[in-house]
Amino acid sequence: MSDLPLFLGQFIRRPSEIRSVIPTGRATAREMARHVSPDMQAVAEIGAGTGTVTRSILARGLPPERLDLYELNAAFCDRLRKGFPGAHVHNHPAQEMVNRTGEPFDAVISGVPTLPMPDELQAAIVGAALSVMRPGAPFVQITYGPLPPLSEITRRRFRLSHERSRWIWANLPPARVYVFRQE
Repeated sequence: MSDLPLFLGQFIRRPSEIRSVIPTGRATAREMARHVSPDMQAVAEIGAGTGTVTRSILARGLPPERLDLYELNAAFCDRLRKGFPGAHVHNHPAQEMVNRTGEPFDAVISGVPTLPMPDELQAAIVGAALSVMRPGAPFVQITYGPLPPLSEITRRRFRLSHERSRWIWANLPPARVYVFRQE
């Protein structure tokens, strides 16, 4: 079943929640999932949407029971629960990760549109993720803009270094993937 009708419908009903008109493209999803391996004990995807990136994460061999999905949109959460049995779907904002118990995350993959956010909200999301991640684990973030998707203030506050992918032209709009790590 195509995710496009659901995605477009939610975009029209909730434009403040959904920042893109279409789901992440497969090439970008693969690039975002590149840092996931089957031996990881716990991975989180925040802003999981309809599951495009989720499919790529699981295609890397990670068992679904080791995947936590955070998504604000209830209709998307229903789709994620049906499409990815075994994964832990949370209809909560990414900041709620701080309430999680269990293994620290080996990676956090983010589809949350951080670039237009105020620094305080970026810091709340990134701070929550870092508090439940293993030291040195990657925080992977998509962006459609030419600048890093986390502000300089946020990067300095959490001592984050980063690397970025080339432009992924197969995505609409073209995207880049940044990988942030705490120094």
